[in-house]
Order: sequence, then structure tokens, then C-alpha cells
Amino acid sequence: MSDKNKQSEKVAEENYEPNKKNKSDTEKNLETVHEQINDTFNQGTIDEKKKQEKKKD
Repeated sequence: MSDKNKQSEKVAEENYEPNKKNKSDTEKNLETVHEQINDTFNQGTIDEKKKQEKKKD
């Protein structure tokens, strides 16, 4: 197995853990993506927000 495949497997096995200290770059990036997905899920997408604003007017 090549080094690239080993590295890919290691990254794929990592999970977002909100309370973890001393985060690596990969873990910080996972946290960012998690927050973006959570925001999109809770707030909706930009195009959906525009549709809702038009309905209010």
C-alpha cells in the first residue's frame, strides 16, 4: 500500500470530536466543515432564504 493510500485511510477514519484538545490541522478542518454543514442544515441555503424573504414581502 502506498503512503498516499495509508494517509487517505487515516484521514477517512477520523471523526469530528467537539471537546477534543490539541487538534491537528485535519481535525480543525473537520470542525470547520461540521459547523458549515450544521449552519446550512439549521438556516437553509442562500437560495432558500431568498425565496422565504420574497414570500414575506
